[in-house]
Amino acid sequence: MRSLLVIPLLLTLAGCNWVSNVSGLSKDANKAVGAACRQSGRSLEECYQRNPDADKAQIYAGWREMHEYMVKQKLDTIAPPSDPVAPVTPAAAHKPEASAASVGDKPQAQLSPEEADRAMRNDPQVAAVLAAIRRGGLPAKASGNSAKDPSGEEKQLLDIIKQLNKKGGSAAASPAG
Repeated sequence: MRSLLVIPLLLTLAGCNWVSNVSGLSKDANKAVGAACRQSGRSLEECYQRNPDADKAQIYAGWREMHEYMVKQKLDTIAPPSDPVAPVTPAAAHKPEASAASVGDKPQAQLSPEEADRAMRNDPQVAAVLAAIRRGGLPAKASGNSAKDPSGEEKQLLDIIKQLNKKGGSAAASPAG
């Protein structure tokens, strides 16, 4: 009979914020929030506003620890992630100046195959990979200096690319229809 009373009590307490406070789990989480705010260059006040339910003392402790660590290691702050863009309201959509300003803010739509090919041709990283494939996986020789041999990871990547090209080449050679 008593076990039937204990089970609802445990279920009630499992979802309660009190359990995390007693167990100390929220302290570490709040310290992590403070450390993240410091690393991203946010002020304590902004961090407190973004996390109103968190313990301010723990946020400050995490912020201070990260500050000391960053000063000691001579680390710069990273750019904080951008805030989510508010959805466009119908009234704002009819204004030409509002829609013109939001054109640059829109996320890029999925590219058509032709647009993707054009973007690929202008991408220096894609050009470097294609150049490595064309050389047969051998590193380019610098003028007067021999380039270092590719590392194990680079060799693995080049082997994978060669295998994909063989599979893609045989699929492309077969008639499509």
